[in-house]
Amino acid sequence: MGTTQGLLDRAEHMLAERWGYAHLRYHQRRVVMAALTGRDCLAMLPTGGGKSICFQLPALIRGGLTVVVSPLISLMQDQVAALTQRGVAGAYLSSTQRPAIRAAVRERLHSGRLTLLYVAPERLPSLVRESRLRCGLLAVDEAHCISEWGHDFRPHYRRIGSYRQALGQPPTVAVTATATPATRADIVRVLGLRNPVRVLASFDRPNLRFDVRRCEDEHERLARALSLLRDTSGTAICYVPTRNRADGVAAWLRRKGVAALPYHGALPGPARRALLSRFLDGSVRVMAATNAFGMGIDKPDVRLVLHLGIPSRPETYYQEAGRAGRDGQPARCVLLWTKRDLVLMRRLAGEGPAAQEALEAMRRYVHRRRCRRRTLLEYLGEIGVRCSGCDRCGGAPPVRTAHP
Repeated sequence: MGTTQGLLDRAEHMLAERWGYAHLRYHQRRVVMAALTGRDCLAMLPTGGGKSICFQLPALIRGGLTVVVSPLISLMQDQVAALTQRGVAGAYLSSTQRPAIRAAVRERLHSGRLTLLYVAPERLPSLVRESRLRCGLLAVDEAHCISEWGHDFRPHYRRIGSYRQALGQPPTVAVTATATPATRADIVRVLGLRNPVRVLASFDRPNLRFDVRRCEDEHERLARALSLLRDTSGTAICYVPTRNRADGVAAWLRRKGVAALPYHGALPGPARRALLSRFLDGSVRVMAATNAFGMGIDKPDVRLVLHLGIPSRPETYYQEAGRAGRDGQPARCVLLWTKRDLVLMRRLAGEGPAAQEALEAMRRYVHRRRCRRRTLLEYLGEIGVRCSGCDRCGGAPPVRTAHP
């Protein structure tokens, strides 16, 4: 495809033309160049680090078809909509689409008029059965789902490696924002990556401050949450463990004069999209949400992320907390917990060693009298980070430039 410098020049020309950025960031450049030279790649880039560009840009330059495995329909819809605005031929296939729409996408696919096709892992078998399909590049977005979801309720994630073989072993890019060393090893093994280029950016988000507060009961927890919301300007996300809690907390906040709405998986798709739209345009200040309000939520100016309960895994907590401050401005991530949360965690945790390790790591996070930031990042395999703000170390997060 040309010399290394020639490929980089083409990539940055395309980046400026379609995305409006003059240069790739250092870690983005490594992933893009791996894909353009036919290498497998495992990339860990922080929330807001421009992960989608790492496979969308090579797809445009390589030509042919790039298949993107993505976990959520809403995430596919958002990325395809953004690609269409940039004049890129992208589409997604989903069981929620009308048959006529799926037929139209397949016609574009077989006529060679698609550059990127987004699918859930469950749709890969039907694509594999289509003998005319030729895949030049495979991308696995939010690749940590291979470990976090594949073992339990989405077994097709564990079979992507075999589907990849059936597609002709195309070069593969796996990207995610958070993954422990064990999860990273699992991704490489399941996908069958061959001597992959490993791109590991720092997980640290210096503009975020991490705080933990123990509450005696639910009354105190809600009172603290209300105080934090009233003391914080801008939008906020309030994570809760169950759908009922999302409904209840949102209703309670509205009674207290806070513009809040619930978001959870039991709501119909159109209702969820309408709620998300109101949050993104600022007409709703606070979203009380379960973890259904997660991947693909791209609102840069969230100033506060509250957790009313203890998440099951440190990487889950770090991803959800990372929805704050994507614009690089200071933001707070506050976990409010009660003793009852620990009892509930033990009851819900799986029996396997990985689940128990994650449970113990979250217990350490809320209990230990040491830096919150280092506790989280060391679990993710990053050592030696200096704290820029937590309730143990003090300090105020610096203002940083947002990631493109």
